[in-house]
Amino acid sequence: MANMSDSVLQVAFTDPRRTDTPTDTSFFDVLVATGGTIFTANAAGTTTTVVGANAAPGTGTNVVRIGEKFKLFSGGAEKESTVFEVTGVAVDTPGVGSTTVTFTPAAAVATASGDEMRLGEAGVINDEAGLDAALSEAGYSASDISLMTQNDKLYAVRVEHDSGSFGSHGA
Repeated sequence: MANMSDSVLQVAFTDPRRTDTPTDTSFFDVLVATGGTIFTANAAGTTTTVVGANAAPGTGTNVVRIGEKFKLFSGGAEKESTVFEVTGVAVDTPGVGSTTVTFTPAAAVATASGDEMRLGEAGVINDEAGLDAALSEAGYSASDISLMTQNDKLYAVRVEHDSGSFGSHGA
């Protein structure tokens, strides 16, 4: 259900992946993994850690900052739809050459060698123009967008950016 009031788009839907009730609008934020790989695992981790080679700041390899939001990928495919946040970065003893990144919430399965952390772009769509822009970026033509109701647009954006929120009964 959507309601336009004071130029702020208010969206409400049930996401079957959540067991708690949202308490603020951040529930509706979307993270799209648009950035490159910021960290690559070279060893097994846990459900809350990724272990990889030490950072190489000059090349951008394995440079991770606390607070960054990301998704986990394996073999080029998203491992799960969860959006994670970096909570700690520990560089191991010199000579060992590994860094452990701690994140929250816990992943469904432990991280493994080859897993990638891909930086995402978080965004909140605040108005009708934002919906139109998101659809245009997804490849919809201006004429198609002009024929869509607001509900059609919300559905299309959700399918494009967060199809996992439909569960087994959706798109």
